Amino acid sequence: MMLCGLFSNDASAQLYARPVANPPAAYKMDGYEFTAPPGSGWFELKREKHYVYFGKRLSSPTHSFIAVVLAAPIEESFETVEAFRDHVARQLGANPGDVRSKITAVSVETDTSSASYCVRYRTQAEDRGAANARGRPLTAETFGLSCIHPSDKTLAIDLSYTERGLPTETGTLLRDEGEAFIRSLRFLPAR
Repeated sequence: MMLCGLFSNDASAQLYARPVANPPAAYKMDGYEFTAPPGSGWFELKREKHYVYFGKRLSSPTHSFIAVVLAAPIEESFETVEAFRDHVARQLGANPGDVRSKITAVSVETDTSSASYCVRYRTQAEDRGAANARGRPLTAETFGLSCIHPSDKTLAIDLSYTERGLPTETGTLLRDEGEAFIRSLRFLPAR
């Protein structure tokens, strides 16, 4: 979730659990649209003007799967997609983790599937403080797409999904749903 550091979190915001239809409907936001992750067991947990947070119901208390879309103004301008890639890499590298989590891997690559400046990123972290893990470290892996809006260069849009769990719980099984979520991004004319 590359853009998380650009937002100030509202501690009073409440999560809820609204089931997502299958197949999911499009979410039209200011300048872009996307669909919720496909598959069963998805819930919309929080929605604000520039932010939607989804969670998937899983059977294990140590296994979680979330998907997030964020949009935020960006003050820097980028002459090339490589300059944007370097910016995203610096942002991800500037967050080594905290007492509970430690980032163990980061990769950022340009994405040429869009007319916009887009980059794909992946982070891996070790979570050493999950409540239900009973002291066992969990692996958290995030895959994301971060783009500069093609007609509003001051707007960054980020879609990501994160899977966290024990090594025996995580893998490629749920990634198809996360990748479908990321591929659903469509840019609309900026308002």
